[in-house]
Amino acid sequence: MPNPLVINDAADLIDLSIQQIWLKGSEQESKIYEGFYNSETGVTDYLTKDSSLTGLGYAGRVVENAAITSQSPVQGYDQTYTQVQFGVIMSFTKMMWMFGIKKRNLEQVTTEARKACSDLRELRLHERLDNAFLASYTVSDISGNYLVTNTGGDGIRLCSNAHTREDGGSNNSNVVYDGTTYSMDFEYDAIKAAHRAASLIRNPMGKPMNINLDTLVVTRGHSNHHRAVEILGAFRKGWMPATADHDSQGVPDYKIIATPWRTSNTGYWFMLDSHMKGPKYGLQYKEAQGISLEGPNIVFKTKEIQYSATMIFDYGFNDARCLVGSANDNTSYGA
Repeated sequence: MPNPLVINDAADLIDLSIQQIWLKGSEQESKIYEGFYNSETGVTDYLTKDSSLTGLGYAGRVVENAAITSQSPVQGYDQTYTQVQFGVIMSFTKMMWMFGIKKRNLEQVTTEARKACSDLRELRLHERLDNAFLASYTVSDISGNYLVTNTGGDGIRLCSNAHTREDGGSNNSNVVYDGTTYSMDFEYDAIKAAHRAASLIRNPMGKPMNINLDTLVVTRGHSNHHRAVEILGAFRKGWMPATADHDSQGVPDYKIIATPWRTSNTGYWFMLDSHMKGPKYGLQYKEAQGISLEGPNIVFKTKEIQYSATMIFDYGFNDARCLVGSANDNTSYGA
């Protein structure tokens, strides 16, 4: 891409025979990620770390005149978040700005720097789901390639049947599983399997949790999205999906998050308990600086006009107990 933008690189802007010049960029600053991330803004530390302390397990029987059996909490896992700056700069020669941008009333092109940041934020945060069954993955941007670690406090990837438990008890699994098949394709039976998987997740001391899956995350326009609309549409009318039965009156309604930002592994689907989405459980977005647009900066020697946008955040998770996922490939995804 030319930098700065010069007249020869966008000659249409000074061509008087062209009556209309449209700016076709991002329509709005998107925040779809807030549907499945817990967002914390105003972070003031470069490094932030969270941890936990478990409650107790079950009490025990106390026979007459015996001492009450003692029990202690267990330290939970910790996770560190490191703030990273992201940004972009756009620049124009003075001639392009005067006779191209301002002449055509296209000054709003500078807001595209903000949208470049918000679009990148959506892409990066959604990539956690695109790579939920990997412990790490490589991402690319205009600055190059870098490695992202996708493990939580237990050192296990976001979706796995080998999430360790703080008290050393049996592992937890947040991979969709009906008792026979893992990572099922999205159908009504898979919704039931997702609830089954969630019901088997135990808290840090091995006790049942009240995980109530109420939100479905799919890729917009993918077959999972269309099937979700069909299935939930049937539920709302009292019909069982793909049958003539009226047995779904007691089936709860679900919220569908159909996102366009899932750019790979679009067949993956996830369900979560939105009421558990918070600082204790699930995906975390830690923001030290929201998107900030700065400019114009005028280069003294050349009179080049510059605008920049930056943001500072980190993202990840410590404890994935509020979410279950399927890779749609019948794989168990152990450690």
